[in-house]
Amino acid sequence: MNFKPNTSIVDQYTSTKIYKIIFFILGIVLLTASSKYKIPFYPVPMTLQTFVVLFMASTMGIVGFYSVLSYFILGLIGLPIFSMGGGISYVFLPSFGYLVGMVLGSYFIAHMSKNLFDKNFFKLTSAIFLGTFIIFFCGILHMAIFLNFGFKASVVGGLVPFIYSELLKIALAISLSYLLIKKN
Repeated sequence: MNFKPNTSIVDQYTSTKIYKIIFFILGIVLLTASSKYKIPFYPVPMTLQTFVVLFMASTMGIVGFYSVLSYFILGLIGLPIFSMGGGISYVFLPSFGYLVGMVLGSYFIAHMSKNLFDKNFFKLTSAIFLGTFIIFFCGILHMAIFLNFGFKASVVGGLVPFIYSELLKIALAISLSYLLIKKN
């Protein structure tokens, strides 16, 4: 197979738009499913969404970003696909900032992973770590500023309980993405 530069894994294997649409819909379904399996923490539950976002954005590229963006919009217009429901009132919940971060982080990762077929492990690792930083930065910022939790309380409640699980999700996303890339 002759690989094209500046494309994602999905672009390498899908020559027709119907396959990209299928992957796009699959991304929304995976995000929805991953949000429903949660461990209740306060103020934000632990879900598998960050893993799904990291993996989709690094392997599906811009299609993964569009899945995350559509998931975000569908949840805001009222579909109960977020971990605690849906609707515009979700803006006032502590987890809303993480959703905004997922949209921004997935765009960043998708942009950085355009030409991962050079099999650059450092670039993939950097993209996923920086994408995770964006997700948590937005989540903590939303809790600290918009919900008046304060910075210290936002870090203690919105970052500290998730450090080990996020490192595991990051390692899994990097490993699976790199295996798919290296396979080619």
